[in-house]
Amino acid sequence: MTRSDYRRHLRAVVAASAAPYGYTLTVWTAGAVTSHAEGIPSALDALLLLAGAVLAFGVVGTFAYGGLNGVLAPEDTREIRIWGGIHLPSVGSSILLVAFVTSMVHGHAAWPLVGFTATTTYLLVIGVQFWLATHRYLDGEGPSAPPRRRAPEGDPPPRTH
Repeated sequence: MTRSDYRRHLRAVVAASAAPYGYTLTVWTAGAVTSHAEGIPSALDALLLLAGAVLAFGVVGTFAYGGLNGVLAPEDTREIRIWGGIHLPSVGSSILLVAFVTSMVHGHAAWPLVGFTATTTYLLVIGVQFWLATHRYLDGEGPSAPPRRRAPEGDPPPRTH
């Protein structure tokens, strides 16, 4: 395998991992913040966190696709800049809201609210990040510029500005 083959495969893995990686960070840190505030969760608490997260996914998905029967497939295939997958805004805002929730709500009620808050916030904010990262005006090329496609083999040519 050549260096360019490896980098092409690495790019595919990084691109496919961007959203799941950020959501994993969100759920793990939300659970850690809540565990710090509430103590070790019981099995019921874990199920309540799960229920809140699943409900949030359903609510945001229904909004995004216009109903529960939408097909889970991305419609926008424009390229997203790497910085759009840096999850500090999406995970950070989720955790800040989770910290607020755990300072206000305690006991079993905190767990589903944390799952709902963390999931909803992450999905809504990462949607904004990805949207911003597809718009060319953020890197000086104008909002209507068509996306650049890399050659299928090798490293992309260096950009000049």
